Amino acid sequence: MLLRDTVVPCLIQRGQISNVTFMQDGTTSHTANPVKAFLIQTFGEDRIVSRRCRYPWPPRSPDLTPAEFWLWGYLKSRVYLSGPSSLSELKDAIRRREVSFIHPDTLHSAVAGFVTRLECLFPCGGGHVEHILV
Repeated sequence: MLLRDTVVPCLIQRGQISNVTFMQDGTTSHTANPVKAFLIQTFGEDRIVSRRCRYPWPPRSPDLTPAEFWLWGYLKSRVYLSGPSSLSELKDAIRRREVSFIHPDTLHSAVAGFVTRLECLFPCGGGHVEHILV
């Protein structure tokens, strides 16, 4: 599991695990009992936003996280410029060529946009906010 084998060890290594609130959508594979148990053990019940948790994933929730709202589109636009022809080339392009060269200022900007989207949720009653973002 990517989260268990890569993300969590990286957060622990950087001393950031206690600063993270984990948010995921409510798909069945993300809310299976073993996954939920791992999340609770790793983040604690108060730092998980997901289906069937203390803080449930909001219904009709737009993609709010910087990864969903910005990162995947950015990576696709960069990675597919070189036209990877195999899965290993695709992974190499993502991991070694693109992700490692994203400037920290760019990541900070993406997170700042996340705060803006959260603030827009209140007047929209938790619905989609893309139409009001500038």
